Amino acid sequence: MMPFALKDAKASAKYGAFLYVSILCYIVSLYIKNAPVLSNGLMFVIFILALRSVPFASYKEYFLREKVCFGIALFFLLQLVSVIFSSDKADGFDIISLRLPLFIFPLAFCLIDFEGKRWNSILLFYAFVTTIASLAGFLYGAHMASQEENSAYYYNDNISELLLGKQAAYFGLYVNAAILTAVYLLQNAENKTKLLRILLYVSLAWLLFINYMLASKMSTISLGIILLCILFIRIIRKRKVLEGIILVIVLAVGFMMLDKVFPKSVARFKTLTQTSFKFDNTNPENSLDDKFDANKWSSGSTRMALWTCGKEIFVKHPIFGTGLGDLRNALKEKYIEKNFIYAIDTKKNLHCQYFDVAVSMGIVGLLLFLITYFLYPIKTFISRKQDFAVSIFICVGLCLLTENMFERIQGEEIIAFLLPLSAKIFNK
Repeated sequence: MMPFALKDAKASAKYGAFLYVSILCYIVSLYIKNAPVLSNGLMFVIFILALRSVPFASYKEYFLREKVCFGIALFFLLQLVSVIFSSDKADGFDIISLRLPLFIFPLAFCLIDFEGKRWNSILLFYAFVTTIASLAGFLYGAHMASQEENSAYYYNDNISELLLGKQAAYFGLYVNAAILTAVYLLQNAENKTKLLRILLYVSLAWLLFINYMLASKMSTISLGIILLCILFIRIIRKRKVLEGIILVIVLAVGFMMLDKVFPKSVARFKTLTQTSFKFDNTNPENSLDDKFDANKWSSGSTRMALWTCGKEIFVKHPIFGTGLGDLRNALKEKYIEKNFIYAIDTKKNLHCQYFDVAVSMGIVGLLLFLITYFLYPIKTFISRKQDFAVSIFICVGLCLLTENMFERIQGEEIIAFLLPLSAKIFNK
């Protein structure tokens, strides 16, 4: 009879192979338009395989070892408590069902125990698939620009949503993660072939171009902040000052050339300065298709108006919030009170995940969110010198400043995957 330890080892290896393939399939599914059933199905397959790959008696040991992933899953349960204490439980469970991956993936990754090379191969696959997907999206946008004789198809949502079903604000996070992945792999490329390094450099250059063309302000700002920090740290650690100066010059020249050839991306940043608003303004929001019009809503003025509404709701429920289930009704009532027609017609959320948590779960919920998602993880990663995980968590944290990424499947499905994945990556 086969010893139990050997049996468990063979079972673990078998499930590990299926897990690896399932994770790769999940990455591909992220870029298939209108395929949430496929990606959700693969998510549950990964979860079940992860459960089967570890003996039940070892679950506690794995969960305690992976405190970062377990903390993210724990916050999901706190959101569930908020729904239970809400008046509108139906709406609350509708919201919480969208956020289910933020519970499933962290728990699954607690139990997945690949060696370092396999985790790196998953990162490499993600970087290349994202590069190919962004290339396909851009080429489709270029085709539409030629057909419609409209250069706006080269930019923003048109190169990510038409073919891939991703809004630029969300796809920017996908691209940023792939850029940071390429940077990490190139920095830890001792055993990589010359061809693979060339492909990574080409992918990195292309993805930086796509980030610019997406014209997603926070994605570009967050990436710029993180890359400058990585460059500064590399200069300090390796004392390669000349290399750093040359790279900054190359990036600056490249940016100026892109501004000359594709000027509409930079024009998008001008909307940040337009913060004045009138709630009863019924004009639409400025788009890349037309010249900027101060009478229309801009990204800056829209967010100022939304955050004003959110602040007024928050001061009435500062400790525990409205309850996650009552958030949408509270916003709708505030929009009606303010005669905020544009927000009513477009069913606007607060466009800031932190504000969303504060209004729905109060200061208590916000503090727990910050601790479980960012403060404790980043402190842990810094102590372990997990540079890649630090960069991914900070990138996600910055992108949440201007978007409710947990409100859409295209946001939470990538965040739920990226955070626990990056927590598994250790520098060589």
